[in-house]
Amino acid sequence: MTDGEPRVWIFYSSKTEPELLTFYADGLAYLKDHNIELEVVDISENSEKAKDFEVKSTPTVLIEKGGEVKDRYEVVSYLNGILEREELKKIVESS
Repeated sequence: MTDGEPRVWIFYSSKTEPELLTFYADGLAYLKDHNIELEVVDISENSEKAKDFEVKSTPTVLIEKGGEVKDRYEVVSYLNGILEREELKKIVESS
């Protein structure tokens, strides 16, 4: 990742939200198709990384740019669509 390119972090729990990544497969495919770096952190397996980013609830989406978190979306619900293709596109392009 260069300083000008965003990185998207998704923090979730495979124990309480096992279907999250499947539900948002189209949005995640957008990131992959556009070579946008994606870090998916299952807090059930990596609670330390969640602590590093002060993630207190899941799912949480962070947009990092230049080594700094620019946007934080906490308790992402299936209803607000943050991880859908068009929403991710808007968020990443505006960061």
